[in-house]
Amino acid sequence: MNNVWKIFIVWYVIGVVLVAFDLLPPFLEWANAVFLYLAGILAIYYSTKVLGLIKGIVISVIIMAFTMWAESLGVKYGIIFGAYHYEQDFGIQVFGVPLTIGFAWVMVIFTSLSFMHRLLEQPKSMKKGLFFALITSLLAVCMDLIIDPVAYQAKQYWVWDDTGPYYDIPTQNFLAWFYVSFIIQIVIYFLTHVPTSELWTKRTNWLYFMMIIMFVITALAYQLYLAVIVTASGLAITYSIYLLFSRRFQ
Repeated sequence: MNNVWKIFIVWYVIGVVLVAFDLLPPFLEWANAVFLYLAGILAIYYSTKVLGLIKGIVISVIIMAFTMWAESLGVKYGIIFGAYHYEQDFGIQVFGVPLTIGFAWVMVIFTSLSFMHRLLEQPKSMKKGLFFALITSLLAVCMDLIIDPVAYQAKQYWVWDDTGPYYDIPTQNFLAWFYVSFIIQIVIYFLTHVPTSELWTKRTNWLYFMMIIMFVITALAYQLYLAVIVTASGLAITYSIYLLFSRRFQ
């Protein structure tokens, strides 16, 4: 898996330049799907560190199925996330949703979780579980605050049929990101044991920020300055909430 991490780093560096500055030639569009697959595979590997081998793989597959089903309701009926449709070819589709989106959701869930791994070392309780799910879900929403404007306004990876005040993206989408993540994270919290690898926890932390940095660079290249400001503000608020309440769980 160390080799997968090295491949991802190389793919990431090249991808940031090609995607952010619109240098990716049409015949390399498939590289976007591979990038998401690699990110998802790294997150699945981290899930096995948190949940154990079999449970980690099973839970990751369940997350993929659940989130893709939820996304399909938006594509087909405009519910949960709102009405939208995909414009770019991200490869194999299930429920009318690219399989890569399922891998992306696994990445979002476990990269967000990695920042709260210390809480997993403590005895489980409902209060701690709710706090855990709150922070990890806010981190998920923060990531989407930069992903969606870039994916929609800059790259047209998908197109929203509904509208909203933030880059014409429906507010329903961001609320849904929070609720879907919260449901998944509260379940995972009570299934996890202490991560066995500090190295992979740190790498998964980095994976979260690398995804945001890539979209921030792309947003700046396309002059989506508000998206950068809102995302940074969201991260600051989330960290402030964490600092405010984390002492109660020391």
